Amino acid sequence: MRLARLLVCLRPLPLGICLVLAMTACSSKQQAGIDPEEVSAGEYAYEVHCGECHEQPHPDLLKQPPNLHGVFSRKTLPSGAPATDKQVRNTIIEGRGTMPAFDKRLSNEELDELVQYLHTLK
Repeated sequence: MRLARLLVCLRPLPLGICLVLAMTACSSKQQAGIDPEEVSAGEYAYEVHCGECHEQPHPDLLKQPPNLHGVFSRKTLPSGAPATDKQVRNTIIEGRGTMPAFDKRLSNEELDELVQYLHTLK
């Protein structure tokens, strides 16, 4: 009986571990010492908020985030939505799937700079 209860309690554990790994993999590169004076505001926002997951995703993530290089050279985003500034901005603000929403983390100016930077990724 105790073993059955223990197994029921531990069943959500793998999901919790995956969530912790995803959050760790997508941590801020500010700790890595990126100097905002040496890069554009858009590149800085990308490196701090996006690059960790979209450039070199953690292998334990259940779904690998898409590489964003050339995102505007295609007609559609990986989600199938049109590859427009407005749609990319909405995806950043609202999140999608396992990607967290950044609505409270980025100002409008930072969002504009980030979207402009994404246009430069080839």
